Amino acid sequence: MLFQFFANLILQIDASLVGWILGTHRTGDIVGFADGSGVLVILPACSSLANVSLAFLCWVTVSQLVCHKKSAYDPLWCLLACSSVIAVNVARISVQGLSQWHYATFHSAWGDAVVNAIILGLIVGFSVLGVRRELFARV
Repeated sequence: MLFQFFANLILQIDASLVGWILGTHRTGDIVGFADGSGVLVILPACSSLANVSLAFLCWVTVSQLVCHKKSAYDPLWCLLACSSVIAVNVARISVQGLSQWHYATFHSAWGDAVVNAIILGLIVGFSVLGVRRELFARV
């Protein structure tokens, strides 16, 4: 519900980041293709924040599984997991924004699968790094 309330703002931030990376003009949640062949509309399903909740959930789950003792570095590890989701998604949208060919090629089931695998690896990786003392003490 919060996402829907802030959807326009979130999508405009995504569009700003993609436009900045591509060096193209942005209007709202619409970004011009880098080759000038049209525009790219960033929809709520493509938002960078769509999987951030999964990163937070993974951090909490991994911490609970290994009985992690709270540390001053915990927010950092959680933030790294969440930030990696945003960074990968903005990079994905930026690649799609290079041209209509890039959009058609990378906006597919295979493209989504590859990006989701990268995101999952980063989320789990940062979560495991954050609890590595307890995790490797059990091994």
